[in-house]
Amino acid sequence: MASFRATKHKSLNFGLGVDSTALALAIINDPTAFGIAEDFSDFSIVTAMTGFEFPDTIADVENHVLPLLREKGIRYTQVARAGRPDSAGVEVLSDTKNPGKVFSQGPWTLMDELEENGTVPQYAGGHVCSQKHKAWTIDRLQLERAGGQTVGKLFGYNADEYKRAVKANKFQAKRNKKAGYETFALDYPLLRLGWGREDVQGYVKDRLGIDMSKSYCPVCPFAGVCSPQPDHLKRLRKYPDLAARVLRLEYLSMALNDNSSLYKDDTLFRRVTDDQNAEALGQFNARLDEEPWAVYRLQRAYTAGRRPECHTAHGDRCSKPECRDSSFKGTVYRSVKTVRTGSRSEVGTFLHNAATALDRPVEHSTKAHGAGIDRVRTRVRPDAKTYGTVEDFYVTAPAGVQDKARSGFAGVWAAMTAGQ
Repeated sequence: MASFRATKHKSLNFGLGVDSTALALAIINDPTAFGIAEDFSDFSIVTAMTGFEFPDTIADVENHVLPLLREKGIRYTQVARAGRPDSAGVEVLSDTKNPGKVFSQGPWTLMDELEENGTVPQYAGGHVCSQKHKAWTIDRLQLERAGGQTVGKLFGYNADEYKRAVKANKFQAKRNKKAGYETFALDYPLLRLGWGREDVQGYVKDRLGIDMSKSYCPVCPFAGVCSPQPDHLKRLRKYPDLAARVLRLEYLSMALNDNSSLYKDDTLFRRVTDDQNAEALGQFNARLDEEPWAVYRLQRAYTAGRRPECHTAHGDRCSKPECRDSSFKGTVYRSVKTVRTGSRSEVGTFLHNAATALDRPVEHSTKAHGAGIDRVRTRVRPDAKTYGTVEDFYVTAPAGVQDKARSGFAGVWAAMTAGQ
């Protein structure tokens, strides 16, 4: 806390949700209690836009939070990624002490990236998409503004999220060490105040008179385990167009990989079907029928992983073949290529003709996804739990996935298929 208070540039990472709103309201009520100048001259609020937020969240912020920022003359900056690569930098969507609008979408959105990759967000590695589209974006902006000075940064982690703060502090310590100075001084006021989720919800309702909408992306996989499902499904009924877009992405992702559903052990398609959300399902099916499709070729090489004793004996890196074991998963090398595009029926016909030419059957499977996925397999893994194997198949799915191969794919593929 002392390190934060000593900084000349202080800010709040405002995620549009109830936690960061509660913190913003508390700061507005008594800035000096948080080490901020009474006239807010050393303070700003920053939001990174993923480009895929529920409209009711945006409406709550526009109608109830922005008027308070205008009244107090608090600087509010909205920023987004300017493109896929980090080298594209960030784009400032708005930077003003008189904010009147939430600019929900920048030049490069989270859904742009997911749809080009043909995958849903992954559980592995934590909130990777949030780090890329939120944390990195805000950090990049603030480091450029600060010119080498430490930036004080407030997070709205509530008292039930202590582990998130511990993780953030460890990550920040590594960054400071790498940079050679304290880039950001972090503080978590809600933790110090002991405000849990119910406390912040009650505080926001007392101050604004509303039950504020929860902020999260409709495509977030953690919504399937961390949010009350009746509330989430109700929200998807309210916004069937957003539900349809996520359903479309999940279908595309599972066409390229059966195991890549939105939720860890379940599909959004099944939940929306069980919820009898006819509008969302109707829009989803209409999208599939109306938009361009493609035949994709998917190749994956599943390398064998290192034995546990190898890590102990040889450290972080080892290339000795004898240290590999086919019962341990190594690196997965993927290549995806678009073979043909056209209407849904045209690419379906192409796949059936290709199957005849290859003397392979067309597999129409509804086991993984209820809408059904058509594939022609040319190389099949003998066992999903055995590594040092490859798979190769053609599949039809909505168009738009960019041709891409993991670095080193060609060499690994050639080595693993030599003589076959």
